[in-house]
Amino acid sequence: MQSWMIVSAATVFATGWLPDLPPAAPSFFVLGFTFLWALWRPARWSISVLGIACGLCYGQLWGMQLLEQRLPEELEGEILEVDALVLEPPQLRYFSGTGRRQRFAAELTRLACPQDVDACPESIPKVLLSYYGAQDLRPGERWRVQVRLKRPWGLANPDSFNYQSWLAQNRFAATGYVRDKSLRRLEPQGGLLWHQRWRGVVADALRDALPAGPERGVLLALSNGDRSDIGSDYWQLFQRYGLNHLVVISGLHVGLVAGIGFLLGRIFGRRSAHSLAAALALIYAALAGFGLPTVRALVMLASVQLLALAGRRITALRCLALALFVIALLDPLATHNAGFWLSFGAVALIFYVRAMHPDLPGWRLTLMLQVILSLTMGLVASFWYGGFGLLAPLANLVAVPVLGFWLAPLCLAAALVQPLDPSWAPALWKLASVPVAAGIRFDAWIAQFEPGLWLSYKPGLIELAAALLAVLLLLAHRALPLRWLGLVFLILPLFPQRQELPAGALELWTLDVGQGLAVLVQTRHRVLVYDTGAGDPAGPNMASSVMVPFLQARGIRDIDLLVLSHGDRDHASGVYTLHRQFTIQRTWFGEQAFPGIAGQSGCRTGDTLKLDELSIRVLHPIAPGEGNNQSCVLLLEHRGYRILLPGDIEAGVEHRLNREAGPELHADLLLVPHHGSKTSSSSSFLRRVNPHRAILSRGYRNRFGHPHARVLARYRALGLEPMDTARDGALRVRVEDGKEVLAEGWRQRRQYYWY
Repeated sequence: MQSWMIVSAATVFATGWLPDLPPAAPSFFVLGFTFLWALWRPARWSISVLGIACGLCYGQLWGMQLLEQRLPEELEGEILEVDALVLEPPQLRYFSGTGRRQRFAAELTRLACPQDVDACPESIPKVLLSYYGAQDLRPGERWRVQVRLKRPWGLANPDSFNYQSWLAQNRFAATGYVRDKSLRRLEPQGGLLWHQRWRGVVADALRDALPAGPERGVLLALSNGDRSDIGSDYWQLFQRYGLNHLVVISGLHVGLVAGIGFLLGRIFGRRSAHSLAAALALIYAALAGFGLPTVRALVMLASVQLLALAGRRITALRCLALALFVIALLDPLATHNAGFWLSFGAVALIFYVRAMHPDLPGWRLTLMLQVILSLTMGLVASFWYGGFGLLAPLANLVAVPVLGFWLAPLCLAAALVQPLDPSWAPALWKLASVPVAAGIRFDAWIAQFEPGLWLSYKPGLIELAAALLAVLLLLAHRALPLRWLGLVFLILPLFPQRQELPAGALELWTLDVGQGLAVLVQTRHRVLVYDTGAGDPAGPNMASSVMVPFLQARGIRDIDLLVLSHGDRDHASGVYTLHRQFTIQRTWFGEQAFPGIAGQSGCRTGDTLKLDELSIRVLHPIAPGEGNNQSCVLLLEHRGYRILLPGDIEAGVEHRLNREAGPELHADLLLVPHHGSKTSSSSSFLRRVNPHRAILSRGYRNRFGHPHARVLARYRALGLEPMDTARDGALRVRVEDGKEVLAEGWRQRRQYYWY
């Protein structure tokens, strides 16, 4: 039975990595054939083959349903009047200026589609909406609203969060926003949304009880899974100490709460212990909104308890096989999430250490597990995140007990008493905030010494496998012969393959940052960054979510030149983020200086810089000014290969460059000016530049309509089809000895049926 569950789950997960779903008819024919064969010849191998066929058909049916429930393509961008049921407490995001955003899941019914749409769905089961108005939304409420929707889509970049994968895992059929017009409240919806209403009450009460700050953000995350109050600076702080996983309600939190319930229930016997553990774990998961990480934890916990209560011998393989099988049924795309590998890896390692060292006293085993898990899971996490905090093992050694015996119980207790006696909850939350505030003060103290708390390290699959094998050998029982060979396997991870360019090579990455621009030009020893993408300069932005992990994963700590083409938010919102995270030798700006940035200077026509073999020349602007036409225009040359980066200049500046630069304006690669706006890419300019490669950076279905059809026609008249970040994801062009050898989009390397 265990082997059948394992192969079935593995096949379900494998379907989530397919570029296209196979035809349904052959799959079900194979299922029927293998079922009859297993009845006729019930051997172990035939049962396993039947498990593979069942897994394939289930994964295929799940994928087909995921694709069928999506918003019809003809409704993208249309203004639709709908009835929206709020399914969860909205997550609040306050911006550095005025205003806020409420983001929430909703079910849409009574869609009023345009008359020219043939197939108008009666309802859309789950969409992710943003609302920027003043009205407060509550779970269970129904509203008549106008929405503008698009199909699930996300940025596609190496080494950063895959938003589109997250949308697919959570089965969102569309994303969009609510227009702040004609909102009308309807009769509320009851039923199964009781726990969501409870979560909303808890979130509102916590915001009233504590002032805005990191303490409230952490407790809000631990109380109901809402992480929107934690600023990007504090996320980076938690990352430095390896504590990110403690701020997100996950399997660890559910397990700790269940452990407390089990210890309390032991007073009344074994069955009471299991029952109380299950009840507290279920309540805490409900408080977190039954997110996928908590559901995974509940499944693993339930597998252990069911086997124990049934009187079956609890083995590691039996528990893991049952949990793996149930998770595959609930979330066939789970293996795309780093949390899946970290949680399963941690549980498997706990079982392994307990089996290898059954005679260790409880306190020694607990201490040993804490240290081993911190080091091993930090290594596994570095495969996704490109590094780990040097103080993570020590920080987790302190933080995990504090979380398990202080923070999580107090947050759960406050949430439970809030509906019963609201006067007690604020005191409990203030008590829970004490260690959080102490941790913030500790970081402020240790920052005086400026230690290098983050180690950039990204092992490949071979290095990671060797490191994990070394850990398993070194932790094995002393009776195992040659277990010290684990030291040999540690040699390979100590020398990871560096993503270093060979001499004479250049790489240009245009990252997928939506409606904005972020370009990295890298030679063997030098790094140039041109623009930083959009976002909130004082909060979440594309630099923190895309650029920082991308650069860190490549071991980049120093940026030789940062150029901000001009001051628009879609180009310069991450300037402060990059300056906090990296050592930047020079900063150039095209339109205006940025307050608080040391050593910056303005771009002026004729300025030049040499970075090894990379020559940089400023073609524009001539004098200080404001607006798109003040963009810093750069002409780069490396061993004869020329790149033109024009920012957001428009036709007037293009004509001036035609006249003044003349033949020197020619470039092999052109970054399409102003995201393909109709006011740029004039025909005379394109003929003068005469590129053989064009790159377009823009947002999917952006509100400006970029690129304009006439602009695309001009490029096509020259025989060019621009590479497009909205279509292809992050774009990579590699040049060796002055010749282009590679041009690809990240989506070409990562093709999945749900893309």
